[in-house]
Amino acid sequence: MDPKRLEIANYDLDKRSDVYSVGALLWQISSGRKPFHAENYDISLSSAIYQGKREDDIDGTPIVYSNLYKECWNYEPDKRPDMKEVVSIIRSVLDKTQSTINIQEEIKDDATEWVEDILKNEKVEFISFKDLKDPVSLGEGGFGRTIKAIWSRTGNYVVYKRLINTAAIKYNTCEAFIHELKINLHLPNYSDRIIRCLGISKDDKDYLLVTQYADGGDLRNYLKNNFKKLTWDDKKKLAFQIADGLNYLHKENVLHRDLHSKNIVIHENNAKIIDFGISKIQDQKSETSIYDRGIIAYVEPKRLSNINFLHTTASDIYSFGVLMWEISSGHPPFKNSGYYRSDKDALIYAINNGLREKPITGTPKEYEELYKKCWDQEPNQRPIMSKILEEFAKMGFGVNSGKKIELIEDADDGGGSDCDDDDDDDLYIRS
Repeated sequence: MDPKRLEIANYDLDKRSDVYSVGALLWQISSGRKPFHAENYDISLSSAIYQGKREDDIDGTPIVYSNLYKECWNYEPDKRPDMKEVVSIIRSVLDKTQSTINIQEEIKDDATEWVEDILKNEKVEFISFKDLKDPVSLGEGGFGRTIKAIWSRTGNYVVYKRLINTAAIKYNTCEAFIHELKINLHLPNYSDRIIRCLGISKDDKDYLLVTQYADGGDLRNYLKNNFKKLTWDDKKKLAFQIADGLNYLHKENVLHRDLHSKNIVIHENNAKIIDFGISKIQDQKSETSIYDRGIIAYVEPKRLSNINFLHTTASDIYSFGVLMWEISSGHPPFKNSGYYRSDKDALIYAINNGLREKPITGTPKEYEELYKKCWDQEPNQRPIMSKILEEFAKMGFGVNSGKKIELIEDADDGGGSDCDDDDDDDLYIRS
């Protein structure tokens, strides 16, 4: 109802009042629920509406669409557009949407051709979808929906990923699928620190990326469920294995770009790196357009303040430093602060001004000193991976150390993780 009528009982409703109602309907269509659905429709709400209270935008709403309904529900009737203008704007939004769909269809055709070509040339194995038995959904990540299944040929668990739409990779899911597959194809040598692609499958609708499976879930939940049982040697070993995997990627000129505790999985109590959805080959211009994305606490501080700041190996090392702290504490960074659940801008500002988590009591000095060097505000002050591995060798982990560590025995197990239903309270940055 026109807020003028809420304030003035004998206010005459007119065409501009209908425009106000259209604005509310446009918001309802974007949200899937009626306005103020969680509030009582009483005199207090009426008073708040004519004093300017409106619903917040829904994430992902096109700006031109949200601007339209805001203009429609302006308190002042004379500032609302007429219905002819409303219809014209909606038509332009529909035309733009159709144009995007046409572009996506073109890319989908190109992507399908590319996948079929690499299968034809046997650059990657084709796995029959009929051979993937007893599927169980593991949930959705930033780039795709993952499903655990038994590969009947081996009798082992694997994971297949059905990519979902994402704003982080331009245009559509086919681009994301190809990008992650290209990163896997770029890694010619096997590393037991990386969850690897086993092949491609296809159901009635989509191509699927089939990877190794990890039995211990992601690092976030592994720490949550096992932290009290971990010794400092266990924690150092996990950190070393992540460093070893990151060193492998960097030696292959691959930047991960999204390293955090949900992109590390545990298999037989050993850490492996997953999710190359926005990784980048350093010496190659990606055919996909990558936009900034990530959990704020792990993102290179320079990129938080400047979207054009180039992500480098030092940016991955910053994320690794945060992971080292997380392993030492057993919980995500800033979980117990006021920033964790909602105040994105305040957290960005604080990190850019040097905010870091405090060391956990009992942390070995050499471990603490290493992660502090890794999360230095200045990228050129952070150690390179070879120096980080030297520090772990001094702690007793690595090829040159005198201490033998337990390595993963790799069966044809597949990859991904059984994830607990953990509330996702991380603050993300997207643009």
